[in-house]
Amino acid sequence: MIFVVILYLLFATTFTLGKAALAYVTPFLFIGVRMMLGGSVLLFYTYFFSGKKISVHKKDYGAFLSIIMFHIFCSYTLEFWALEYVTSAKACLLYNLSPFISAVLAYSFFGEWLSLRQISGLVIGFLGFIPILIAQSPLEQVAGHIGFLSCYEIALIVSVTSSAYGWIVMKELINKGYSFILINGIGMTGGGILAFILSLAVEGWPVMRHGSQDIFALAAYSIALIIIANIICYNLYGYLLSRYSPTFLSFAGFMTPLFAALLGWVFLGEPVSWHFFATIVFVVAGLSLFHEKKPIIFEEKGL
Repeated sequence: MIFVVILYLLFATTFTLGKAALAYVTPFLFIGVRMMLGGSVLLFYTYFFSGKKISVHKKDYGAFLSIIMFHIFCSYTLEFWALEYVTSAKACLLYNLSPFISAVLAYSFFGEWLSLRQISGLVIGFLGFIPILIAQSPLEQVAGHIGFLSCYEIALIVSVTSSAYGWIVMKELINKGYSFILINGIGMTGGGILAFILSLAVEGWPVMRHGSQDIFALAAYSIALIIIANIICYNLYGYLLSRYSPTFLSFAGFMTPLFAALLGWVFLGEPVSWHFFATIVFVVAGLSLFHEKKPIIFEEKGL
């Protein structure tokens, strides 16, 4: 059980580290550098140490392009752009939309029918996010809105949806015999290149926010996130799946936003309102109804 707690504490630190990094580096540049670096390491390992060739069948080009576009590029660029304006705890909590969005996508793509109880769980879960969406920071309040949703909240919701779709595509590629490391290596490298191009187009020529010393901050945060999220957490999650059920890990995942709220309050001075805890109560209730029989597609997301 101690490893489960450590896993979700580490996942929570990725949101705190990501938020802190944006004080030094623009979001798209940070994603571009981090993903190109992380993807290159994974491809280097695949080519020189795994004993496997880096090859993709032509019929799977589209799937790998989806990994690049949705699993990495859209998911991370939208998330980090929004993270500049919302608290790390809120961003982390909104990523717990993943189980519900995955269920909707599974129904849309694979025709997986849901029981009345599971539909009730989905409805309660979705409605449970209303309190945290209503509670907005001063920066969100002056931003563009569609209804009661700020543009940053919309970006996070699109990011979660993109990530959930990416996991579905990844599972299909894994079933075809591709390794998790190869898929992530190609996805991160390609998504990082696209993010870097986006940075040049939107943020201009790479310039550190506070001078040359920010280069060290960029390197430190990138290395820390790669080690924690991409190396430790994903491997530890796989190990825990062999010992615990995905359903248990899904519920245990609600420690992540709680840890993120605590870390954000301690290290970033971010306030935590009652809306945050109200959303957790409703979403846990929705998940308890939804997990009727088999677990849905769900992966914990770290930054």
